[in-house]
Amino acid sequence: MKKRQAGEPKRFRIRTLFLGLLVVLGVGFAIFRIGAYRDLQRRLAELSEAGYPLTMAELEQTYTVDPARDNAADYYLGALSHYRGPDAQAKEVLPKVGKAKLPARTEPLDPAMLQVIEAFLVENEEALSLLHEATALDYSRYPMDFSQGFDMFAPWLGSVREAAFLLSLEGLAACDRGDSNRAVESVHATLALAKSLNCVELKNRIVQIAIQVLAYGNTERIVNRMTLTDEKLRLLATWVETCVEPDGYRQAVLGERCCGLRLSRSTASEQAAYLGADEFVFKALVPLKILGLYDREMLNYVNVMQDCIEALGLPLDECRMAYETIGRQFSSGQRSGFVTKVFIPALLRTFELDVRNAAHRRVTLTALAIERFRLAQGRLPKTLGELVPVHLEAVPIDPFDNQPLRYRLLEKGFVVYSIGEDESDDGGAERDRDSYHLGGEPKWDITFFVER
Repeated sequence: MKKRQAGEPKRFRIRTLFLGLLVVLGVGFAIFRIGAYRDLQRRLAELSEAGYPLTMAELEQTYTVDPARDNAADYYLGALSHYRGPDAQAKEVLPKVGKAKLPARTEPLDPAMLQVIEAFLVENEEALSLLHEATALDYSRYPMDFSQGFDMFAPWLGSVREAAFLLSLEGLAACDRGDSNRAVESVHATLALAKSLNCVELKNRIVQIAIQVLAYGNTERIVNRMTLTDEKLRLLATWVETCVEPDGYRQAVLGERCCGLRLSRSTASEQAAYLGADEFVFKALVPLKILGLYDREMLNYVNVMQDCIEALGLPLDECRMAYETIGRQFSSGQRSGFVTKVFIPALLRTFELDVRNAAHRRVTLTALAIERFRLAQGRLPKTLGELVPVHLEAVPIDPFDNQPLRYRLLEKGFVVYSIGEDESDDGGAERDRDSYHLGGEPKWDITFFVER
């Protein structure tokens, strides 16, 4: 009896110590949990006060439709409703919308191919008419259902590329007929269609880039197949230069962050449906939410996205360096987490495509300036410096190394090029235009050849 009584203080001290430890842990957890929540909310409040949209409703307010203005998107959607795709037999012969490859840029189309293209254009005459009518309008707002969430923005987006291919085929046929007016207008209509996609969604930006690349390719073919007047060359340059809104990519990134925040607040089943994954994976995140770790992850995501947004206000070379730093931090795990891993890779890759597109645009503009010089002087310039200041304000800079674009005279014609994101000067190594894709590492330079 005495032994048990003697042991009571010891047991009491152990219980007290254990309970005290639980209290300390509980208080520490509460401080961490509440602190994580407050830090996230404080950061969101700062961004909201600075005018950044953070919810789908706020995002929708940045994309208001003015019913008093003539809306180019209405014409484009009308064109899509009239579009008739090729049948299986035509697909075997048609380029762009089918399986056939185009001949070399200096060669005419195969007569059988041209015949099928012409028939396809006749079948889509009403769609083409609306596409060209829309070109004259500088205001475009597509219908976007923000209330349906992050995966229901633009059900019409896939069809827009079909319209771009249709315009491309029209330009190819006009080029073979020697109709320079129609060929040039087809490029204009393609660039206008691309510009109409400036809105608050990253997928739109990817499709926009693909359509612009299509227009650059058609421009190259036209310049190789016919001699354009100075007026037409000047118009092409103007359209290429103005086909992208300077703030377009920033708007897309803002929209992407709203999507990420919406995803973080969604149910496990909604998250699984959006990402095409097992719902169990997202149910496993519940402990992280309880512990407050998820709030810390969301704070990291919000800050990474803000760094991306702010970098877009820098000159292109500095912006690219900032994105490379963010990419390294993400790859090393310094700034990664669940939501960040979902959204940041696509964002970084789209930025690379945006830089590549900027290089492609500069290369195309430079080639058009060279053609204007040749028309005026009766010869090709020996260096790009000869284009300044009459045809260019300054020699364009390659965004991949901040050096002047490369220019090389050929036995017949010239090539002007950017070294591309591999930062390797391959002397103007050319990619296959028909196998262009948005992913993977380039094994070529970004080129514009004129072989005449």
